[in-house]
Amino acid sequence: MKKWVSVAIAVTVACLSAASATAEEQEFDPLAVDVAEALECRLDPRTYNGFALTLGSDDSGYQARGWKRQESNNSFLSQYELPEPVIVAGHSTRTIVFSSSAIMAVLDIDIKELAHHETIENVMGNGQKFLGERVISSKTETDDGLTFTATVKRVLSNVTSHPGKALLGCSYAVEIKD
Repeated sequence: MKKWVSVAIAVTVACLSAASATAEEQEFDPLAVDVAEALECRLDPRTYNGFALTLGSDDSGYQARGWKRQESNNSFLSQYELPEPVIVAGHSTRTIVFSSSAIMAVLDIDIKELAHHETIENVMGNGQKFLGERVISSKTETDDGLTFTATVKRVLSNVTSHPGKALLGCSYAVEIKD
C-alpha cells in the first residue's frame, strides 16, 4: 500500500509539474516579443531563443509578424524586411538578419563611427573586415538541477554579402555547465 501511495504521489507531482510547465509555455507569446528590444540587447537569452525558434512556424513566425523573407546572398544569414522601420542605436532600418545566435540590423552607416559609438573594438585588426563584440551581461544560474550561463553580447560586423553596410545587434547564448 505504501508503495502505491508513493507512486500516486510521484505521478501527481509529475502531472502538476507538467501542467505548470504547460501553463508557462502557454504564457510565452513569441509575437509579443519586440524586435527592437531584441536588437538592443534587452531580452534574456531564454526569451530570445523562444522567439527565434518560432520564426519558421506558421502561427508565430515571420509571416505572422508581417515580415518578408529576402535573399541575403550569405548562407550564414537569414534576412527579413520589416513592415515598419525599427530604430537601432539611433539609426533606422527595415532590414534585419539572423545568424546562429544573433539578431542584427543592417545599417547604412560607417562601421568605424558606429564602433566608436558602441565602444566595440575590431578583433580583426585595422583592415576592411570588422568583427567585434561587447558583453552586456553574463549570469550563471541553476534551474531544475542544471547549471547554465546566459550571456548577452552587443555584436558589430560587416560582411561581403552586404557591402557598405554595418550589422549591429545582439548575440544571445545559453551554455549548460557540467
